[in-house]
Amino acid sequence: MDDAPLTRESLNGLAYGRLCRDLKAGRFAPGEKLKLRDLAAEMGISPTPVREAFARLISEQALEQVGHHSVRVPVMSAARFAEVCELRLMLEGRAAAHAAALAGPEDIARLEQLHRDMAACHEAADFAGELLASERFHLAVYALAGKPVLLRMIEGLWLQCGPLMRALQTRPMAEPRRQHPHQRVLRGLRKADSDTARAGIEEEIERTMAPILSYLHEQQSATAGATATAGA
Repeated sequence: MDDAPLTRESLNGLAYGRLCRDLKAGRFAPGEKLKLRDLAAEMGISPTPVREAFARLISEQALEQVGHHSVRVPVMSAARFAEVCELRLMLEGRAAAHAAALAGPEDIARLEQLHRDMAACHEAADFAGELLASERFHLAVYALAGKPVLLRMIEGLWLQCGPLMRALQTRPMAEPRRQHPHQRVLRGLRKADSDTARAGIEEEIERTMAPILSYLHEQQSATAGATATAGA
């Protein structure tokens, strides 16, 4: 039965998991303030677990404290985003390479289904669903590496990138893809080819990074221009 009473720990986990999901799905924009009581009401819980989830996410740099009572999504600079992506390339590529040596037929079948789920969301123009399905695919690959510390580091980087993924809705990839990089990853896993699996992950990160970096540079240029005009 699944009717055990909710404990403080389970409520904290509920709030944290929900906020993580929403951040990674791009629900909240960079700079957006999060309203404690509104989010608690939406989840049907008291403000305390949400407040504790805020504190945890602040420590993970996925949120930031503004003053004494406000919490917002950080505004990431192009330089910081580039640094995060450099770390993603290194850590996620390593995790995929390890996964290729360990993945079995059932693991690969599950990943194939996760990719189909993502493709279905894309066809339905469900952008948030597509992001979440892509995350499930990636984290399932990395979990196969059997390195929980590495996985936790990767999850933290995904949390920081999530709010910027909205930029992909209005900025297409540099050129059409003949085949999604997930297929390259899957090919590497089927053949136990670590280099191919790593290359598929790196390809997707690099292609995703380019339009977001372009967006961040545009934002910084606009801000600098506005500041210069105001000071004239």
